[in-house]
Amino acid sequence: MWLLLLPLHLLGQVEDPTTGELLESFFRENEQVNEAEAQMFLEFLDNVRRRPLDLNRVGRNELSALRLLNELQIENFLQYRDQLGPLLSVYELQAVPGWDLADIRRLLPFVGVNTGLDERYGSVWRGLLHGRNELLLRWGRPTPWNVRQAEGSPDWLALRFLHTYDQRLRFGLTAEKDPGEAFFRGSNPQGFDFYSAHFWVQNAHPVVRALALGDYSVRLGQGLVLQTRFAPGKSAETTAIVRGGPRIAPYSAFGEAFFLRGGAAVLRLSRHWEATVLTSYRRRDANVREIIDSTDLEPIDRFFTSLQTAGLHRTPSEIRNEGAIGEWLGGAVLARNWRNGQVALNAVHLQYEAPWRPTPAPYRLYAFEGQRLTSLSADYFWRQRNWYAFGEIARSSNGAAAALNGLLFSVDSRVTMALLHRYFDPRYQAIYAAPFAETSSANNEHGLYWGADVRFGRKWQINAYADLWRHPWLRFGANAPSLGREYLGRIIWTPQRGVSFYALWFREVKERNSSQHLERALLEHERQRLRLHAAYRVGGGIEMRSRVEWTRFSVASNPPTRGFLAYQEVVVRPLQSRFSGLGRFVIFDTQDYDARIYAFENDLFAAVSIPGFAGRGSRYFVNLQWRAAPWLRLEARYEQTIQRVPSSPSGATGRFSEWKLQARFRWNDEAER
Repeated sequence: MWLLLLPLHLLGQVEDPTTGELLESFFRENEQVNEAEAQMFLEFLDNVRRRPLDLNRVGRNELSALRLLNELQIENFLQYRDQLGPLLSVYELQAVPGWDLADIRRLLPFVGVNTGLDERYGSVWRGLLHGRNELLLRWGRPTPWNVRQAEGSPDWLALRFLHTYDQRLRFGLTAEKDPGEAFFRGSNPQGFDFYSAHFWVQNAHPVVRALALGDYSVRLGQGLVLQTRFAPGKSAETTAIVRGGPRIAPYSAFGEAFFLRGGAAVLRLSRHWEATVLTSYRRRDANVREIIDSTDLEPIDRFFTSLQTAGLHRTPSEIRNEGAIGEWLGGAVLARNWRNGQVALNAVHLQYEAPWRPTPAPYRLYAFEGQRLTSLSADYFWRQRNWYAFGEIARSSNGAAAALNGLLFSVDSRVTMALLHRYFDPRYQAIYAAPFAETSSANNEHGLYWGADVRFGRKWQINAYADLWRHPWLRFGANAPSLGREYLGRIIWTPQRGVSFYALWFREVKERNSSQHLERALLEHERQRLRLHAAYRVGGGIEMRSRVEWTRFSVASNPPTRGFLAYQEVVVRPLQSRFSGLGRFVIFDTQDYDARIYAFENDLFAAVSIPGFAGRGSRYFVNLQWRAAPWLRLEARYEQTIQRVPSSPSGATGRFSEWKLQARFRWNDEAER
């Protein structure tokens, strides 16, 4: 289907190539990416870029939230600062153990020494009237538009207002309408289909370390009981395996599923003790069923079979599911801090207004059923010299357990390794779990992961990982317990600044059902990829990026299918010019959908795409940006996919395009100019 070629919108913006490479590593072929939290992560990077963190004041959580360093590098920096005192210059970062020039260059846009001291010494509450403001307006339209029974127009509309002050206070409003949803009519007389508001403040009181009201996101432990924050999985950043960062954060993304609505607070009880409390209530999209009494036509039973997370309310069935079930969630954390680590106890209780009864299926034998679910866990991290240990052990209300434990360690100043073991009982239940694992949930998986990051001099870097796992119970697409394994290797050569080359190889083997109905045994499905990529500056503010990639997919001894993709990209950022642009031309040829290839794309500010290419055809896009004034940026994007051979027998051919326009208004209070 041509819809498979449409990009997965991961809303954020990338302005430097090093951050772009990081994001592509995180988002590579990741069908489990939470696009809303990806948007929040990328916008967080942009906000920090405009207001860099002070290296003499930044803490563990802030550095971890950047996702630019592994936890061992962060601990090495904190120990260096504790032992030698405040930094006098960013050049001192070269002396931090485990850091090299590539890490420092990637971090420099987001940090400084003695930045923003005047504001940080002032009261955070003055930020209610003073600070920085941004209004974002966005419009988009895909062509052709063929969603039958859609209530509204194919236009995509969004706006967002944000007020921030010194990264300690933030509030704002978000509104969005997806293509096909009504606007000021029909099921949406209030205008936009989705509204969101938030208020967030930190370090405003000696006891209240952070406070979130309205919509917010949460990270508890390593994600076994509750994780709605951005949480990348396996990637070419092979030692990025720790779920880190602040426990609560504001939410202002356009996604309508993975967030909480209510209030949360982090409280400092004493020098070593900290507590977090949170509560949430909101309406969730769900497939609700009612059993009607035939005599008086009154419902005698009401339940839902699934939650809907797409956030689309275009057709009559989607509109019926909108906000159909009330969800209440409460939680608490008690943490004990030491100089070298932390231990925390977590409790989360979830309750729905009607029972959850999934449609019966063998692989759903242990799925959650009912109205109430309680999960308890204990998580920890500890740093000792050149190793960093972390983990979490959890138990759900049905008595099942899940455990995840990992270790980062340096065998040499240029070699970092990662080990992670996970044991998830098939019966373990947690609706909002998102640990580091093969699957998106925290059940029915036992696995062992090994990763390595090796640096040779200043020009060479090797990343590799191996992951072995098994599913002790059935899964969708696997009617028996199954095994899997996955390997990745990447080598990067940077002969000089502004020039880099890398080669990436990936192999994945999973046991799945056979497509032959008469054959009941599971068969190994193998996918391999080989990528060659080059990025180089040619002067005059012009950068070129070139790529070729091959895929190979096979099932047991059957003949393999293959795929190929190549692109050329040009980035133009003339110095002293208000105009900049980016363009890419892609050709692709795959024998079927199983041999598909994904390619990360830069988009407008707060919009990134990862389209999947299958069949045969070409694609191009052009991004333009005009800094019309210090307070105004205008952006436009046009993309078109020309599908000459469909990705499947039932797929479509033709031209599929989309326009996007965006305006950003920014202004500061007089007190900050």
